[in-house]
Amino acid sequence: MTLPEASSADHIISADTIVLAGPTPDNPFRFSPVHILRGTEQKISTLPEIPFLIDSKTRAAFRSNPEKTVLFTYGATDKDGAGRSISRSWKRLFMMTPDRSRFVEDLTAVGGSWAYGDNDGSERVMFFAGYLSHEDHVLRNIAMVEIYRAPYEFVHPLRNTVPTEQLLQEFRSLNRISYIPVAVRLLGLQSDEQAASVVRSRFEQVLKSNGQNLYEWALAGIEIDGTLAIAAIERALQRPGWQLPEKQSLIRALTEGGTVLPELRAQIIGIFASELEKDRNLAPRIAVAMRNWGETALNHQFQALIVRGEIDPATQFVLGTIIGAGQVTD
Repeated sequence: MTLPEASSADHIISADTIVLAGPTPDNPFRFSPVHILRGTEQKISTLPEIPFLIDSKTRAAFRSNPEKTVLFTYGATDKDGAGRSISRSWKRLFMMTPDRSRFVEDLTAVGGSWAYGDNDGSERVMFFAGYLSHEDHVLRNIAMVEIYRAPYEFVHPLRNTVPTEQLLQEFRSLNRISYIPVAVRLLGLQSDEQAASVVRSRFEQVLKSNGQNLYEWALAGIEIDGTLAIAAIERALQRPGWQLPEKQSLIRALTEGGTVLPELRAQIIGIFASELEKDRNLAPRIAVAMRNWGETALNHQFQALIVRGEIDPATQFVLGTIIGAGQVTD
């Protein structure tokens, strides 16, 4: 169970056509547009019919309120490097309510200025953060997906945005298992002792067992305990038996922690230096972190890896590009 790569928000923002649909007058099992939110009647007449059948639950909703509608988009969220659509189709999103109508209206008003696939801007993160505790589960889920995909540096300011008890509810239902990673991320940004206690307990467990959501719990631990958590990660990495993906998850957590908490970078760079000596496969991830931080303290180690020729050509290229001419000092 994983979160979708393209959220409902992506479909709304990128769609060529957006309609509200209800039952076709002569066929209660098929949808037809009753109101156009984006596009024209002429354009819609050239599109394929909406292919989705009306299920029994939706038919019951229409019978109880004939004014109800379902939101559909037509377009593509899969695009090539030039922004051209790869495939186009109808997408059923959700039954409309007054709250969802306001959401769509607000999203289309602000989302028009976001570039396609732009889920990394602070403005977008703050927009969806306002829905993280919404009483409508559909809007709340959309917000969770958006926060999950956003770079952590933009999520970091969301301290105490969501009640701790709401986040803990995500762990109590198998139906919510796909939302646990983002719940962990937000739990690390809480300031109450209950959240801190849960993070410390799970952080310790996943380090011992190489458990699920290793990256998220390690990052939450860094948020809660800073240098103590980083020291625990360093001790854990010294234990044999780690697979490369697991070590990469911890390196990622250290990188994100150092990005949002610069005061921790010196300690983290020390761990990076040690891990580089043991596993050259971590070099690209560590090198990118150092570049993003504007740090050159490990350039000698990167240079040594290049000189020894113990890394593949792609890694050599990455390290050489990041080191740059004249950045290696004596």
